[in-house]
Amino acid sequence: MAEERFTLTRAGYENLQRELQDMESRREQQLAALAEFDYTDLDTGREEAAYDETRETKEDIEQRIGHLKLVLENAEVIDEDPDPERINAGDRAVVWDFNQRELLTFDLRGSEEIVYGHERGVALDSPVGKALLGRRVGDVIEVDVPDGKARYVIRKIERIPQKS
Repeated sequence: MAEERFTLTRAGYENLQRELQDMESRREQQLAALAEFDYTDLDTGREEAAYDETRETKEDIEQRIGHLKLVLENAEVIDEDPDPERINAGDRAVVWDFNQRELLTFDLRGSEEIVYGHERGVALDSPVGKALLGRRVGDVIEVDVPDGKARYVIRKIERIPQKS
């Protein structure tokens, strides 16, 4: 069975690499904390609760490290815009929302980057992301959203600015 591929912008890839380094450092801290417990005192409620919490935190960190490694090993990093005239992964789309009567900005990113916490991020595999991919300035799209149907006209396409 083929491994799942994860589409990431270069900035998203680098953010996940930094998070992996941070998680590996936190894992070492948890291992050191676990080594400090006096296992003969674990029968006391307070010591046992602290030990259990430290162990559970370490397990959560281990799971996140495993996931980050999987994503990074199977990442397809988008560095260049294959067609500046069309919306692609790593592009910012500015649209006019006919229903809300306002401009909205969507940054098209891989779902792993959205999890990382980008404010304007729209996952490529979300309904809005799928509707925007491949479209041009001036195209009108309709997409099902939780509140019904959204209708947008694409006003501008640009690459998502890279932050240092």
